[in-house]
Amino acid sequence: MVQEQDVMVENTWYRVVISDEAETLLAAKAAGRVIVACLRKDGTEDLSIARYGVEDVELADKRYLERVIRREKNLPWIIWETKELLLREFTKEDSIYVLPEPEDKGPDQIFYDSEKLSAYIRSQYGFFEYGLWAVVRKEDGRLLGKAGLTDCSQEGHMELAYHIFAPYRRRGYGEKACRMVLSYVKQEYDCPLYALIEAGNKISAGLLRKLGFHFMGQECNGSRHRYCLFAPY
Repeated sequence: MVQEQDVMVENTWYRVVISDEAETLLAAKAAGRVIVACLRKDGTEDLSIARYGVEDVELADKRYLERVIRREKNLPWIIWETKELLLREFTKEDSIYVLPEPEDKGPDQIFYDSEKLSAYIRSQYGFFEYGLWAVVRKEDGRLLGKAGLTDCSQEGHMELAYHIFAPYRRRGYGEKACRMVLSYVKQEYDCPLYALIEAGNKISAGLLRKLGFHFMGQECNGSRHRYCLFAPY
């Protein structure tokens, strides 16, 4: 089975080849095409050459193929946008614009190392379809911080996380970024959200309450507080 589709992304047409034949996918990739494997139920064909696959060709709609193209061509997927801000996937080029801060821990340092950020983009976005996204000011393209989803609990609750870089705090960007994430979750998942913050972080606690979250208790020997937002919201 072979199917070809032309998909426009940012005013450029891309040819996508969908097939359950390894030889066809190999030839298409060599020709510079974007490839998607259609997985055989009997598993007789090794289609590991393709980074993306679907169980049924009908699942490879325009929206799905646009995401595949964007990741293959290093074009970030736009998660949400307003007149002022853009919430999009990170690209490896963003690493030079991420501002290191004293409170950063191991996972935070991924974002200002281009190789680690590239690996994060491949594994996190490519597998989970969510993660921490770049918060960008549209008027000048300035990277203001990051916001998104960092975990999904066994109960199906997703974790909201955000971090606005120090020079851009106290301007309402944190609330606006979180509201974009909430809008996206409502559209795509419509599931409960939770957030974990340091016990003494009154600013984040106030923001979460403003967003509709409720205090649910203490964790980590009282050092962190859990807040939850239940659907619908």
